[in-house]
Amino acid sequence: MAANASVNIRTVQRFEAGQPINVISRRALAKALGYDNPDTFDDPKFAQSVLEVFDGLKTMQQKDLDDQHPDHVRIKARAVVSGQEAAKFADEINAISFTIDEGLADEAKAPGASFCDYVQDLMDVDDVPISSRLGFAKDLGGILQDLTQQGASVYAATRDRKFRGAHWGDQPALEMTVGYLVVVPADRENC
Repeated sequence: MAANASVNIRTVQRFEAGQPINVISRRALAKALGYDNPDTFDDPKFAQSVLEVFDGLKTMQQKDLDDQHPDHVRIKARAVVSGQEAAKFADEINAISFTIDEGLADEAKAPGASFCDYVQDLMDVDDVPISSRLGFAKDLGGILQDLTQQGASVYAATRDRKFRGAHWGDQPALEMTVGYLVVVPADRENC
């Protein structure tokens, strides 16, 4: 669509996401899509119906992806924007999985790894005074700030799991909260 409308891909992405684009781009997209009226997208009712079509397409694409990978479980991730949030995340989890996105700039990979290591170390610490925890949160906040300056974002998610051995008999299942920490380029919207 971007090539047919002579606009860049980011313009199409903003349009699909319902973000504002300039009138010239809206008219070019209307023409590329075959509409006679170049101001079609300025009609609020029409614009809403187009956005609903895009939402429907995204839902179908997501369902296709889920069908291709039935063993994958989708969990909601949240942006980690402060050291306090990172420290709280470390307190909530019993096990952790880290991902440093390959698309991340090289200069952001080292602080990304340091952030992940720090969260894991903090996760393993017990009986620490509040003053020390505040210091840990401040350190994590500094690393987060460095990551932001390097064009990276950090997302976290948790999932409660119960593990049970085949030969455990009447023993209760082992309950754990598994944490997922992802460092990605800041312009990436989905993790």
